[in-house]
Amino acid sequence: MKSKENFFKVTILLIGIVVIGLLNLYSATHQLGTKSILFKKQICWTFIGFIGFFLFYFILDYRKIHLYAYHIYFSIISLLAAVLVISPKIMGAKRWLSVGMITLQPSELAKLTIVIIIARFFSLSETKQQGVKSFLMAGLLTLIPFIFIVLEPDLGTAFLLLILFASLCYFSKVQSKILIGCILIALILSPFVWHYGLRSYQKARIIAFVSPQKDPYGMGYHVTQSAIAIGSGKLWGKGFLKGTQTQLRFLPEHYTDFIFSVFAEEWGFIGCTGLIILYLGIIFSGLKICQKTTDRFGYLLAAGITSMLFWQTVINIAMALGLLPVVGVPLPFMSYGGSAVLTNFIALGILTNIGDKKLIASKK
Repeated sequence: MKSKENFFKVTILLIGIVVIGLLNLYSATHQLGTKSILFKKQICWTFIGFIGFFLFYFILDYRKIHLYAYHIYFSIISLLAAVLVISPKIMGAKRWLSVGMITLQPSELAKLTIVIIIARFFSLSETKQQGVKSFLMAGLLTLIPFIFIVLEPDLGTAFLLLILFASLCYFSKVQSKILIGCILIALILSPFVWHYGLRSYQKARIIAFVSPQKDPYGMGYHVTQSAIAIGSGKLWGKGFLKGTQTQLRFLPEHYTDFIFSVFAEEWGFIGCTGLIILYLGIIFSGLKICQKTTDRFGYLLAAGITSMLFWQTVINIAMALGLLPVVGVPLPFMSYGGSAVLTNFIALGILTNIGDKKLIASKK
């Protein structure tokens, strides 16, 4: 038996964000000629996403995911490998697989997959605190898709996998000295990563973040135009379809990376506050589900999904505000992208499924 308290609460918040997202995407794309079809595609993906949401809530028991976690993991690894082998380069990157009229981005599915596999791995531990061995094994599970995604290249998504791994380490109570040691190693290795690990355009993004004026017509242009769009929205915004930075096409990547800037220009500080409250409603619902879930796998899975939605939201908005480098992380249910939409819908279906189950197992 299960109540539907979390389902109704999350569904209302989700519908609010989805409606805002679709209206905002229409505003961002309706004057783009052939690209105006992106709005219609997003509607189709949203419809498919809702099917996934209801399917994972009403029909599938999240506890069965525990049984098939490694099947899911190796399937996604196979898709990531296939991307590198058979996918054509688009804008210098291999990220998409096309099957007929459907195009999938396996790296988006990898986000939820990492949450599932790490939650399963840590849930089997017999100790309350995770030691070095458990940490290294879970790290290896994260490292494999991380490497594939870096090779695409998609550094933003790869970096997000590490953040999700770190978040689950926190919820799994990995020993603090292990995490501190990893931070110190990362700091030591950062000069080598800068000189030998990053591509020129990735360095340019970081430089543009630190000092946009050094490349005002390149990477700095993205950050500058985003700041102008957000600032020009002021308190109440310019109104629907009236954002000049968007409609006059000054704002680049405005239907993906900088979709929040489009919304901020048209709806202002008041509109942004309302949107952030909707996101916070979902995040706090996820944290409440974590608090009430009594089996370890469900607890870690809910924590991981909540972390995934939280970090995507924070990183995207921070990118738009110029508080983080532009790394290509989409804003959940707002940015254009079918794979991201489907993944986030499924994730919320699993989260509400966890929350509304009456569990009898006890958390270890």
